[in-house]
Amino acid sequence: DYETYNSVSRVFLKSALSKGAADALKDYRTQRATGGATISENNMNIIGYVFLQMKSVDDAIAVFEQNTLDFPASWNVWDSLAEGYANKGDKEKSIQYYEKSLQLNPNNNGAKEMIKKLKQ
Repeated sequence: DYETYNSVSRVFLKSALSKGAADALKDYRTQRATGGATISENNMNIIGYVFLQMKSVDDAIAVFEQNTLDFPASWNVWDSLAEGYANKGDKEKSIQYYEKSLQLNPNNNGAKEMIKKLKQ
């Protein structure tokens, strides 16, 4: 149950690591517009967290934002975007996106806790 070495998500990750997420996302959107495959919500989220772990917060946010465009009804993508902005130190946007996540999933206790923490 492993991805192939040339899967769309692996190709995107390699591209994003070499030239930055913004440029890689442009290429990804172009290939999708011409009938290319879409990266799954989970895989795109994983890529965003790779960048967070590398302390490349702006790249992580760009990836998470793409995921919210692709999967706007998913509470998890909004939660991840909120985490990205929290890592950047942007409390206002972080709270905004945690609240969006809570609208989609009122049982998201992690978001409730983060909102409390960020408002202190």
